[in-house]
Amino acid sequence: MSDEQFSTTQIMPADVPVLGGDNLIAMAQQAEMRIEAIKRIKKVALAVTNQHDWINQQGKPYLQVSGAEKVARLFGLSWRLNEPTVDMEPDGHYAFIYTGEFSLGTASIEAVGSRSSKDPFFRKRDDKLLAPDEIDRCDVRKSAYTNCIGNGVTRLLGIRNLTWEEVEEFGQFKRAEASRVEYQKRGEMSEEAKGHRDEIRRMILEMSGGKGNAARDQLFNLTSFTTKEGKDVPGKRRLEDLSEKMVAVTCGKVKKAYEVWVAAGSKPTGGDGDVDGIGDIEF
Repeated sequence: MSDEQFSTTQIMPADVPVLGGDNLIAMAQQAEMRIEAIKRIKKVALAVTNQHDWINQQGKPYLQVSGAEKVARLFGLSWRLNEPTVDMEPDGHYAFIYTGEFSLGTASIEAVGSRSSKDPFFRKRDDKLLAPDEIDRCDVRKSAYTNCIGNGVTRLLGIRNLTWEEVEEFGQFKRAEASRVEYQKRGEMSEEAKGHRDEIRRMILEMSGGKGNAARDQLFNLTSFTTKEGKDVPGKRRLEDLSEKMVAVTCGKVKKAYEVWVAAGSKPTGGDGDVDGIGDIEF
């Protein structure tokens, strides 16, 4: 046999099955049957839920634990969750993480559920960002627990990433009937407040000589205050942590400090705050 003939000869590994026409047809038929089965599961599962079991979370349907438990009972699912682990971060925030085994007949999967104290649902209150020690740890833990159950049930049944069209069709209710949760984007506020924030940023950068740590310290000092009851309230070191209401109050304080600074003989840069060190300041 010549080298040319040998190079064009293909050797099929012994462990690779040859797919004939009958095998392909059988595989296609099985795939079609599975697709239909998934559709039926989806239809039956969503039919036992109602608008109170769903949340419109920033435009996407999210099945709450009440709905997941209904679906689990319908199909005879069972699960066993481990004790949660806590992931602590340097800034004091934390996340609860649950893992669990979910079973349906002889099939079983492992699912994970977690929630963090940084989630706006826990951290934001009345346009104020709460510190880690101000957030109820039990709320975060319970939410991680229910998140794990929801993930396990929906994964095992193959009903994740649903659209509102599917939920409305099989759930027999409209998305407008479900509770809605919208998270305000970080730093989102009125145009007037944004203008005040830019003024604060410019004046503090000038007074601090464009040095990041000095700017954060000034902002902290100017936003700290004592309540009528004599309680000291610590200030903020980042402009993004100021609510719209706090921005307006802080702008007035910064302007007074800036006027005193100029009257003392300091010279404004006359720029827009683009000075050395600006990249170090988290505004």
